[in-house]
Amino acid sequence: MFTPAPMLQDIELLSSISKLFLGMKRSGWRGETIDAGGVNLYYESHGKGEPLLCLHNFSSNSRDRFYPLLPVLSKSYTCYLIDLRGHGRSDNPTNDWSKEQFSRDIIAFCRALGLDSALFLAASSGAMTMLRVARYAPSLVKAMVIDSGTYRIPASAQKYYKDPDSLSPKLKEYYKKANEIYGESYWRELAQAFYNFRLPDCDINIPLESLREIVSPTLIVHGDRDIFFPVDIAVDLKMTIPNSELSVFPNTQHIVMEFYPERVAEMATDFFRKQ
Repeated sequence: MFTPAPMLQDIELLSSISKLFLGMKRSGWRGETIDAGGVNLYYESHGKGEPLLCLHNFSSNSRDRFYPLLPVLSKSYTCYLIDLRGHGRSDNPTNDWSKEQFSRDIIAFCRALGLDSALFLAASSGAMTMLRVARYAPSLVKAMVIDSGTYRIPASAQKYYKDPDSLSPKLKEYYKKANEIYGESYWRELAQAFYNFRLPDCDINIPLESLREIVSPTLIVHGDRDIFFPVDIAVDLKMTIPNSELSVFPNTQHIVMEFYPERVAEMATDFFRKQ
């Protein structure tokens, strides 16, 4: 069942709360927030060199996902760790969880920082976002590595998308930690958004043929035990994206960098250096 569209007063309340917290430098926040076309995206920069933008998976944040990769990545790149809207330390004033909106946010983020071209490393929802960014702004994406992405939600995966009320206490706690602005009560918004991803009209589902528009060199990383997106989806991506490579990790589940952060960082660095 869809979550009803937020009422105007609800959107205004979220916006007010967001502005209140974003105006305060909270303990442990070493980065900064930038207006990316109406959404306040929090980011941190690490290292020195060519810009590398890192996009995390749904219900996570950039620090949890990419700090384990920084010892390798920061030696060669200025790594921009970005919290996607509604995650970590970024707000979501319109309560929009679509990949379409995420992609516009990232393009606007680059514009706000004056980045005309960059490298990208993205996991799951971040990878799905990049399939759009690479089509909409081809000159922006010099090359990208996408970990555990998809262009469709297979029927076999729908059983893993759970109604918020049926989640285990452990998963509820996981969602409660996913956003640091709106507080623990915001967990249901994220959980419901994830549950809605199973629906046929979710915009994760895009025509496979549309990916032929991607001209950026692309490395596809995927685990062959991914319960959400079977490895045949990664093969589809490889066969469709013109200038792409595929690396499949045996006996590995969803989000390869979760299990092999150093290896994925090294692969990404090697791939980027070849471009």
